[in-house]
Amino acid sequence: MGPVRADIDSGVALITLNRSDTGNTLTAECLMALGLALDGAIRDDSVRVVLLRSNGPAFCAGMSLVDVGEAQGRHEDIGTAMSRYCDCLLTMYTCPKPVVCCVTGDVKAGGVGLVGACDIVIAAPRATFQLSEIFFGMVPANVLPFIYSLRIAPQTSRYLVLTGKTLSAQEALRIQLVNEVFPAETLEQELKTIIRALFRASPKAVARAKHFTGLLQGEKMPQSIEHAKKLFLEMVRDPETVHAINGFNEGSSPPWFARFSPQGTLICKGAL
Repeated sequence: MGPVRADIDSGVALITLNRSDTGNTLTAECLMALGLALDGAIRDDSVRVVLLRSNGPAFCAGMSLVDVGEAQGRHEDIGTAMSRYCDCLLTMYTCPKPVVCCVTGDVKAGGVGLVGACDIVIAAPRATFQLSEIFFGMVPANVLPFIYSLRIAPQTSRYLVLTGKTLSAQEALRIQLVNEVFPAETLEQELKTIIRALFRASPKAVARAKHFTGLLQGEKMPQSIEHAKKLFLEMVRDPETVHAINGFNEGSSPPWFARFSPQGTLICKGAL
């Protein structure tokens, strides 16, 4: 059984962390497989949404401490692992398609980075989140770029790093590390509802929205306004956008509206 499984169901790329029994630790093998799965989902024109999930109660325990320990003295090995990890997070963050994460269990250390890099994060009530690196004499340096200010306020991020506090799903919702918490019995249906909404969005507009919001990070207001002017003019000159607006005024649906009718469940059996 590989560490990551990649499937496609009705336009959704299902990327499954596949070794929950061992914590879905981010080994070199796992990171390579995850990167390949993400790249495949981006290249596949039939994919409208990417869903990151796990096959059991543990979502992700972070980087493999065994790998890190064995690599001491071989800095090139550690550097390669860190680069693969950061590449995976950056791929999810910049992916032109919406990336949804469904968390049904425990998330620790580098696993928090996976969550933070996704566009939409939903969680089951039993999910927990912890930045535990401080207990091993480390700082979650590779995680923080994807949660610090983006999802979590700066001083709250510092508090979580310094204390290693374990957050419940509701606490994670309160600080916006996750977007929604749904009861286990309705989680599957709520997840489908979110994905159906994404299937009504223009793929081009989704890509533009992700790129534009990325540009705004760290920009001052005058630069942000210039970016906004440029994007607005680009959109109103786009024949696809003009066609969609005219169609809306005439009562018709845009060509990108699609039905989402999955053949299987979105949440793996045994994950809840």
